[in-house]
Amino acid sequence: MEPEGHERCADSDPSFRHLHPCERLISVVQDLSLARDLQAIMQIVDRAARDLTGADGASFVLRDGDLCYYAQEDSIAPLWQGKRFPMSACVSGWVMLNRRPAVIGDITRDPRVPIDAYRPTYVRSMAMVPIRARAPLGAIGTYWSSPREIPQREVSLLQALAGSAAVALENVALHDGLEKGKARAREVEAANRDLEERQKALEELHRQNEALSEFLAHDLRSPAAGIILAAQARLKKQDLPEPERRRWNAVLTSAEVIQRTALNLLDVASRQHGMFVLRPAELDPASLFEGVVEILEPLAASRGQRIELCPAMPSCLLRADEELVRRVLLNLVDNALRHSPPRGAVRLEARWLDPGWVELNVCDEGLGIPAHLRDRIFDKYARLADGGAISATGRGLGLTFCRLVVEAHGGRIDVRDNEGRGSRFCVQLPAG
Repeated sequence: MEPEGHERCADSDPSFRHLHPCERLISVVQDLSLARDLQAIMQIVDRAARDLTGADGASFVLRDGDLCYYAQEDSIAPLWQGKRFPMSACVSGWVMLNRRPAVIGDITRDPRVPIDAYRPTYVRSMAMVPIRARAPLGAIGTYWSSPREIPQREVSLLQALAGSAAVALENVALHDGLEKGKARAREVEAANRDLEERQKALEELHRQNEALSEFLAHDLRSPAAGIILAAQARLKKQDLPEPERRRWNAVLTSAEVIQRTALNLLDVASRQHGMFVLRPAELDPASLFEGVVEILEPLAASRGQRIELCPAMPSCLLRADEELVRRVLLNLVDNALRHSPPRGAVRLEARWLDPGWVELNVCDEGLGIPAHLRDRIFDKYARLADGGAISATGRGLGLTFCRLVVEAHGGRIDVRDNEGRGSRFCVQLPAG
């Protein structure tokens, strides 16, 4: 008499049972090709394993590190679904470790069978094959309720089924990977859209800030010019007491700083918008330096500092825009005074450079600028903070303006070590 489970399998799908085993296997392979998750694969495989071999039960075992996980079963009575056993303590582990089938006609006569685990079950004979022989992912087991000779034909069908299961598992893994990749691509696309929106918002905020800065610069120019004129008129009085003269010199210097900052901002914006127009003429470096000293000497005196002109100024001419170059020198000397110690000196020098260039130098006695920051200090709004780092606070437009003016003339500006101490700002402009 055949086992009760065998009759159940035959009655479950009579049309399937009457097909040739190869035709049944092809039908199963087609079902597996459509499976999109592990649970579906395991159910198809266990059902097919019983139908192809007439077994009373089938189990789908997955490798879980050094354990065998009995993930799914189709059986006339419960076996080990949901349990894990060491690879070395069960037949499925032996199959995966040895990468070949185990065919056991009588479990009581095979040392590979942990008999205590099988004694409570109906199992008396079994066949188990690895899923993917090269690097097993798991195993398929079939069980019978009585000892029997298991023909090679059934073992071959199980091996073919295991091969199809391996392909189905790999397809599911690939499909899951593709779905995760698509989900990740959607996340990246959404993140990119968010970044684009933020970038647009930042650009709009930057545009508004630039517009506000230009508006404020325009509004500051006229009051600063009025203060400068008033201070200059006051300082022309011969009988002005010395304390009051010092106060008006301080007012004049501060107004000059305000006006220069406003002009720097406007000129930097103009240059970036392509509207920087030069009016070149032949200029005497000595005269330029003297005009700068006249304006900034009160600032230097208030700090006990000196502005020194090179005593042997060479006779040479520049070809440049007088107003712009004058403001370049004002910015450089003002910067040098601010970074020099009290009672220190700022030295102004000019020299020929062959062929056809003149170099203007502004030398201070400050702490100097680290070599790796010497290019960055010319960036917009960058300032050198204490400790030699670049700070984003403060005006930070003077050196940017200097670089734009010098480069507009086809020249070059850089900063080097001063002899002994401090920095040397070098401006190279075409000779007249």
